[in-house]
Amino acid sequence: MKTEKRLKLASYFLKFLMSLQLILITGLIFIYFHSIFSPNNYNNLTLNKKRDLVFNLNVEKTPKNYEEWKQSEQLTYYNLLDNYSKFYVIWTKVIMFSGFLFILYFLNKFLKNTKNFDLFFTSNIKILNKIIFLISILFVLDFILKGTTLNPISMVFNDKEVPHFITKGSASLDFLIFYPLGIIFFYVLKEVFKRGQELKQENDLTI
Repeated sequence: MKTEKRLKLASYFLKFLMSLQLILITGLIFIYFHSIFSPNNYNNLTLNKKRDLVFNLNVEKTPKNYEEWKQSEQLTYYNLLDNYSKFYVIWTKVIMFSGFLFILYFLNKFLKNTKNFDLFFTSNIKILNKIIFLISILFVLDFILKGTTLNPISMVFNDKEVPHFITKGSASLDFLIFYPLGIIFFYVLKEVFKRGQELKQENDLTI
């Protein structure tokens, strides 16, 4: 009974995380389309060095031109991004969050299969293969989108002398640790399940 309760709690927790992912994805899509028609509503939305969106209450007004920006805190303002930069910032996050959403979905299916012994090995091995594939795809995408400096973010000012400011690209190497660890963990887990399936088949033949 304790094991079943723990599995239920784990399933509820995964569903909670999935709900958060859906809210984040929906919110980002709303921000993207709403900001196209009402950019002034996002004066307080800025980007940090990792290109994450930050709601900055301390920002009183958006600089009107490049000179004003140089004399300010030199933040990256979302409402000043050009169309490409807005698309890049929002939709790269939507893709990544969607990938994590599917991983959580498969993990929840993995837990449900523990209730049915017939599905415990065969179905869960397939699920683990899908999770490994998704993490590998996210690993490659993260390298292309965040691990390189080939995608600078541009802000547009109403200034004839300097119409654009290109932010400096910054490379993050965090993904080189977390994704490989995730792939190794689920690969080892898959091999354990494969060995368990083989032992079960041998036991069935013996009986």
